[in-house]
Amino acid sequence: MTKIKKIAHSYQSVYFYILLAACMATVFGFNLGAMLSSKVRLINIFMLEIYDIDSMVNTFMLGSFVGVFLGGRLVYDTGRVQSVIGSFSFGVIGQCTAILAPTFSTLFITEFVVGVSSGVYLISAICYITELSSKEKRGTCCLLIPTFVVLGFLISVLLKDIIPRNDILVVVCLLVAALPVVIVSYLRLPESPRWLALTDSSDKALTELIRLRNSTSEAARELAAINECVLGDDRGITMFFRNSVFRAIVWFFLFIVIVANLSGFAIIPYMSLEIVKYFKAALGILTPNEKYEINFLMLKSILFAVFIGCAVTCLMADKIGHRRILLISCTINEVMLFGIYFLYFTGSAMVGPVLMSVCLLIFCLSSVIFLCTFLFLILPELLPVKGREFCLTLIFIVQITALMLGIYFFNRFIHSQGVLMAVCIFMMAGALLFTLIYQDMPEPKNQMLESMENTIFNERSLKAINKAQNK
Repeated sequence: MTKIKKIAHSYQSVYFYILLAACMATVFGFNLGAMLSSKVRLINIFMLEIYDIDSMVNTFMLGSFVGVFLGGRLVYDTGRVQSVIGSFSFGVIGQCTAILAPTFSTLFITEFVVGVSSGVYLISAICYITELSSKEKRGTCCLLIPTFVVLGFLISVLLKDIIPRNDILVVVCLLVAALPVVIVSYLRLPESPRWLALTDSSDKALTELIRLRNSTSEAARELAAINECVLGDDRGITMFFRNSVFRAIVWFFLFIVIVANLSGFAIIPYMSLEIVKYFKAALGILTPNEKYEINFLMLKSILFAVFIGCAVTCLMADKIGHRRILLISCTINEVMLFGIYFLYFTGSAMVGPVLMSVCLLIFCLSSVIFLCTFLFLILPELLPVKGREFCLTLIFIVQITALMLGIYFFNRFIHSQGVLMAVCIFMMAGALLFTLIYQDMPEPKNQMLESMENTIFNERSLKAINKAQNK
């Protein structure tokens, strides 16, 4: 009786483990925010041009590209927990070095290191939290990662005037906050039962599941379902080449990511401040070559809205429905793109800039919610356990590449074809994206991972999940 009581009491700690792993994302959001909000200061200190700062952002993303590639293999070989803790530790060290960087080259290198750490962290943390969380709270648990990223971004922007004058104090605070997280994570975080089952450690997997679930019988049932899904030797890229169903799933998700980027879901939030400048220049309110300045009021407004949106979505995802969030986000973005097109077409100088800022703010909010829900929630929960690391790696590599290409070509396209042409392309791609999600994307809310996997592979279709749910 005593043992049963301990198990029943301890299963709630799974949410502590998930929260602990997710809060590590704050340091990577903090790094991005510090980099973007310190553009003007870095230009003055190191005597740089604007494109030097943009190249530093690309260096971070290039590091993320490498980190995602390495992370897939690390998670495959060493498990989820070691990759999460190791990437967070290197990310904190890199961020502290970046704050104290004496030269631009040092800053450049540290941004690459932090980028690599962020890539490894993303793959490992997404796999870890998806596999640990219960089906009833999986949406809330998985969306904690982007929520903490946005929180870190917001904190760094709010402290943009304090960090440069108190760099040593900020470094000390980072280390003091990170050290307990690393120690507690190393001592307490359990390994993913699904990874343990993949490595033929079923006894250890059952032990961890008993810690994570409400009862021993529930843990045993879940392990039985996991063992059924891990049968066979095909895993990762081998599974991709040998299993036509898995291959079709990967191609479908790749197409969704490409169309989402063609819809402006990533590049418009990144270039939102520039788009406002283009609009004001088109109205004659300011000259196109005016001195580079960041509209921090709008940046803070966007970040506050995005943080609140992520937090609300995190809390409501399992009630609203994961697929429904994507459809609502697509619809809102189409309306906002139409509003942007109308404002450019009418060219109202009185209320135009304010309405443009509102449209971009809502678009940024909706886009971030869409990308977070898709990349951090729907994607990992619909992937098979033997191909989760591989597909996540592939999708994030494509996403990072698409964003880097967007940053490189966006201004060139705007200067040659104009903003209205870009908005038209975004609207057409957005309509295609809505159609794809509405027709082919299933609703995975409140369903067990292994149950969905068996349904997909037995029926050879993603949409079979909806049919099984309606029975």
